[in-house]
Parts: sequence; structure tokens; C-alpha cells
Amino acid sequence: MKNPFKFFFSREESDTLVANNRLLSYALGLAGQNMNYGFVSNRLFVFLNTVLKIDSRKTGLITGFSTLWDALNDPIIGTLVDTRKFRPGNKLRPFLLYLPPIIGVLTALMFFDFGFSEGQTVAFIVVVYLLYDIVYSYQDVALWGMLPLSSPSSDERGRVSQWATIGAGAGSTVAGFFPQIRQSIVDLGVANEKTAYFIGAVAFGFGGMLVSMLAYRMREKVAYTRPEEKHGVLKNLSALRHNRTLIIICLARFVACFSLTLPWEYFFETRGVTYHVLGMELSGATVQLLYGILPGIPGAFAMFFSAKIARKIGGMKRILVIAEVCSVTIRVICFFLGANDRFLSFPVLLAIMALVSIINIPTSMKDIAHRALISDSIDEVELKTGERTEGISYSMQNFISKLTGAASKFIQGYLLRWLGFNEKITDAAGHVLEGTAAIRAHGADTRFVRFRWHQFMLGPAIGSALYLLVILFLRDDRAHTQEVERLLREKRAQMEQPQSEEAPATVGG
Repeated sequence: MKNPFKFFFSREESDTLVANNRLLSYALGLAGQNMNYGFVSNRLFVFLNTVLKIDSRKTGLITGFSTLWDALNDPIIGTLVDTRKFRPGNKLRPFLLYLPPIIGVLTALMFFDFGFSEGQTVAFIVVVYLLYDIVYSYQDVALWGMLPLSSPSSDERGRVSQWATIGAGAGSTVAGFFPQIRQSIVDLGVANEKTAYFIGAVAFGFGGMLVSMLAYRMREKVAYTRPEEKHGVLKNLSALRHNRTLIIICLARFVACFSLTLPWEYFFETRGVTYHVLGMELSGATVQLLYGILPGIPGAFAMFFSAKIARKIGGMKRILVIAEVCSVTIRVICFFLGANDRFLSFPVLLAIMALVSIINIPTSMKDIAHRALISDSIDEVELKTGERTEGISYSMQNFISKLTGAASKFIQGYLLRWLGFNEKITDAAGHVLEGTAAIRAHGADTRFVRFRWHQFMLGPAIGSALYLLVILFLRDDRAHTQEVERLLREKRAQMEQPQSEEAPATVGG
């Protein structure tokens, strides 16, 4: 790469080329948004279950049904975005400026303990979460919908997808530091568990959404003129039948959610997950942080070259296939390597982390491949129907993400109950334990502890195998994509100059 400072602050721009300084702002905006989403999606379940002491099944139902509601309203919001009247170049950008502060405030409210009863807490969280999801959906559809509008060139959209996904991944990584920060805050006596979660909600949730406002600097470059005919919500939804790529990707992502696994805290914070390294004792939270960062380094590095790698190996689809084959194969190997509590040996854990890092190389590029393929598919829909469907296409991505999230929460709630997890476990004095202490208090002879390695390592492999069975039906033809681009250029040129073509004929007559 060239000098990073010169690269990211370059203002060179054209009708197809996105200026790098705008690309940086867009990537940072996605980083901020994913700080918020990573915190809410990964911490709310644990907060409700281990801190506010809501029954596991109720926690699963709260988060599951709330996420399901959000999934169902996404396609409606996407069609409303697509069918709204807008000035040229402002189909999506206004949502990126005005909605983030509202989302940040709602995030903080979800992680504040008002001292309600369990029933009141359930009602409050459901209402606030539903409001959060509606506003978040508008901003999320607009944020990712900017990708196909960023350039009429598929090659340039691939570059934008690459850097946008890097930004989003960076935000999720930053949010992943929360368990260690939370543990440090509690251990140092700065705050209790409840206050630590609220501090995290303000820092990662509200702060992240303020950072996401930077995405407003991105421009909409696709010259698109809406047909005069007004399309309703149902007609806009029906346009999805023309997008085979989107349908297959959505289905593959949905079936992947049927993996029997729990949030990482339920593995790394269980009894006995402590390592002694060079005279130091590493807690479960520290090991979780290391496991989240170190194996991800090769994948994070590979993301910078994903567009080139895809061209070398024959397309984005092959990235998706390789990722799932690696995931299934290596996770099975890791399971046997760490079985019978051998994963509690730090050298064994390091070997497992090294193997997982191989999985993360192609896996880190999956979202880039998804977004690049869907951006290209939107061009094909425009060629067939005359309609641009950024809103509905990316709202369907959100729909599937949240539908899979809802299904995962249902599964996690009942999996915890089957494993015998007791969220109201007490210490010897009869005090109800919170957070990490509640997870660690379960004895080694419980089903929850005995099957911790199975759900942690083999659970995701089940989802990968199901995803692979569907994604094999995806089509990725570079020649076809280039032909669609050519035909669209001709079609747009004709639509932009109808009067100039008719004038000479009138004069000649």
C-alpha cells in the first residue's frame, strides 16, 4: 500500500472513482455503527440474564422476539426508503446524519437499571428495543445502501465493499474489548456490574453512533432516474424475485444460525478456565480477549487484499465456499485436540488459536464477498425492472441478520436451560451472584460445564456445514456482470438525453 496518510486523505475523484478521504469517512462511520451493534447484540442477552437476573428462557424470548420484530419490519422500511421522494444524490444520506444520536440514547436506556420488577423490566426492554430497532433499521439500510450507489463500476464497488467491511470489522473488534474493560472496572472497585454495563453502553453504544455520522460525507454517484409510475410496498417487494443472488445469500445465512453455541462468556468464564503463563494467571476475560484478537490478525490482514484474492481464485463465491470448508474441517480437528479438558493447557490452546486463525482468513472476507455480490445483483435488477432496490436489498440483509439473531437467541435460551444453567445461583452466604461470578459458580460435574467445549467448538461447525449446502447454488459470472454494466450505461445514457435525440428530427422535418 502507498503512504497511508496520503492514501486515506487523497481527494482524487471521478464519476466512478470514490475519493479516498470519503472512503475513510464511510469506513469510520461503519466502524462506529458496528461498535454500537456489536455491543448491543453480544451483551444485552448476558446483561439481562446474569446481571438483571431474568430467567434464561424469558431472556431468550425477550431478545428473540424483539429481534424477530425488527427482522419483520426491515423489508417494510427498505421499501419505504426505495419509494420515498428524494432530491438527486440524497436518497439515503439524510438518514446518516439525523438518526444516529437517537439510536445512541436508546442504547444507553437499555443498559440502565431503573430498579423495576422482573415483569416491568421485561416490558421496558421490549418497548425500548423495538424503538431502537425501528430507528436503527432506517440508518442501517441507508448506511449499507450507500455501497451500490457509491459507483456505477463493479470494480470500484468491490473496493468500497472491502474498506467498508474493514471499517465494520474494526468497530466490532473495538466492541469486543468490553468484557476485559468490564472486568477491570469491577475488580478495581470503580463500579459494580450494572454500572460497568451502563458505562459500556454510553461509550460503545452512544459514542459509536456519533462516530457513524461521518458516513454522511459519502456521495451517491449512480445516476438514477425513478420511473414516473409510482410503486407501492408490495410491488417493490416483488422485485426481489428477480434477485437470485440475494435470495441464495439470505437463505445460506439463515440456515447457518442453527448452530448449538452460546455467547463466548458462557465458555471462557466457566469454572477452571484460567491459565498460568510465565508466572502470570490469566482470567477467563483476558483469555477471551486474546482468543478474539490473536487468531483474527491474519484474517484482518487478508481483508486488505480481498478484492485481489477474489480475482486470483476466480470470484467472490469461491471465498465463501473456501471459508466454510475450512471452518468445518478445522473445527473438528480443534475439537479432538482440546477434548477431555485438554484445552485448559495453554500450549494446546495456542495450537487451537493457530488453527482457528486459518479459518479466519477466508471467513474475514465473507462479508466483503456478500456485499460485492449483492451490489452487482442490484444492477441486474435495474436492468430487468428499471428500479434501483438498494433499500429493499440491504433491508433483506438486515432482515436475515436479525432473523438469524432471533433464532439464535431462542436456541441459546433453551440450550442454557437444557445445560442446567442457573442464573440465580447463590454463594455460601445465600447472596445471588452476578455476571462472571454466576457463570463460574457452576460445579464441574454439571452438564453446563461438561458440554462447554462441545458447544463452543462444534456448534459453529454445524452452521458452516448448513451454509455451504446452500451457497453452492450461487452464480458468480464476471463476464455476465460486465455485460450488465455495459447495457446499463447505454440505457442510462438514453434516459438522460431524450430531448436532444428528438430535436434534430424535428428540425430536419
